Amino acid sequence: MIWLWAALLLCAVGWLTTTLLWWRGKSVQPGNPPATPPYQLLHDEMTGLPNKWLVRQDFQQFISAHPQAQLALVLLKIERFDRVNQLLGYSHANLVLSQIARRLNQAASQHQGIVALSSTDAWVAHLGGVDFLLLVDQQGKQHQAGYLAHQLEHDIAEPLLLRGCAVDYQILSGISCYPQHGIDFAELVEKAHLALQQRQGSGHDSPLYQVEMSATTPDKLAMMAELQQAIAAQQLQLDVQPQVLLPDRQVVAAEVLLRWAHPVHGLLAPKQFIPLAESMGLMFPLTCWVLRQTVQMLATLQQEGILVQLAVNISSSDLLQIELVEQIQQLLKQYQVKPGQLILELKEEALMTDPQAVLPMLQRLRALGLTLVLDDFGTGYTSLGMLREFPLQQVKIDAQFISGMHKSDAQVAITGAIIDLAKNLKLDVVAEGVEEQACAEKLTRMGCLRAQGFLFSQPFALAGLPAWMRQHQFNSAVTTRPGML
Repeated sequence: MIWLWAALLLCAVGWLTTTLLWWRGKSVQPGNPPATPPYQLLHDEMTGLPNKWLVRQDFQQFISAHPQAQLALVLLKIERFDRVNQLLGYSHANLVLSQIARRLNQAASQHQGIVALSSTDAWVAHLGGVDFLLLVDQQGKQHQAGYLAHQLEHDIAEPLLLRGCAVDYQILSGISCYPQHGIDFAELVEKAHLALQQRQGSGHDSPLYQVEMSATTPDKLAMMAELQQAIAAQQLQLDVQPQVLLPDRQVVAAEVLLRWAHPVHGLLAPKQFIPLAESMGLMFPLTCWVLRQTVQMLATLQQEGILVQLAVNISSSDLLQIELVEQIQQLLKQYQVKPGQLILELKEEALMTDPQAVLPMLQRLRALGLTLVLDDFGTGYTSLGMLREFPLQQVKIDAQFISGMHKSDAQVAITGAIIDLAKNLKLDVVAEGVEEQACAEKLTRMGCLRAQGFLFSQPFALAGLPAWMRQHQFNSAVTTRPGML
């Protein structure tokens, strides 16, 4: 009997050993993730620096190993980086960003107090876009992080030379401290962002986060609560402003404009509540509501034999929503609307917030058949590289250039240059803010074919578009024009 039990025990041990060896071998096979994430998941592909995941892990390990730690998070942002695109184009911008990252990491390695990250020779993490982060041990040195931040801003501000071209840029920093400003990594990063934004907005020299930066006024709190109920309370409304072909004044499109009919403050323009919606995470639901109303109107127009495009403004946060394409696709299918009838208007900041993430989204939207337009061209740092790299079909010249054409030769020259550039890149041009006949005639002579403004129509309720079109005799006789479908 003893021999029998011994034999059974040996069999069990053998079976367990074999099973463990098999499992261990299987765990390292393709498709079975190892115990620790692979290198490429912890590092930014472009710069080779640790990413947000890894620096958060290092942050947690540091404060666990040092219970009395005084740790600062220094957020570093590359300012004026859009000018790199202007000079070199989007493709070369990545090369410049990599060089700045190497320069930043090298400079950080020369300063005491900066915490080495758990990656070979890494002192700086790349959070994405133009944002970098480093950790500073401030034990016994209260102002250590502020001093180091100013030093780094100065150390690496010298222009880069790339293929004989001097690339100018600037580094700006924001700082939050553990545990004074919080104990959660994400919260501390957000507060470092707030400190940096304060410097951008006011020119304030100190990069350190202050409590009042997070202050929310009672009025803002009330409006936040009201905005959440605005759709259900039917306080949001859509206006529309037609867009015409200059040679014959035929309507080819109309821009959909979101308004908030606030019960106390009256009719609010987007700039008065869209930033609030962005901060609350409500922007995408609002955009989806606008898209639904717009596609419904396209279906109504289509049933009446009216062929026209409608344009919807898309924010930077919308472009980072992976559901955007699916939402639009479902709406078009549900209402039997052709994709070519829908235009998406994109602000410059929407494209430049995170170009690497935005570009694939734009390619998917374009593949769906939508028209993509760069709005307010000329007001920011939109580059020639952007116009080449992103799948755009139109640019809209900002109204400030158009309205000043009658009194400024410089405005005329800028407008003419934009029109010529667009024609060379095979892009349509839309002039916004056209209010005078003389301006329309000048734009026509300059080669601008599309225009929008009070000369043709003031904004009016979207629901009134079919009647407006019939009244102005833009009906089934309107034929398909290039770029409409």
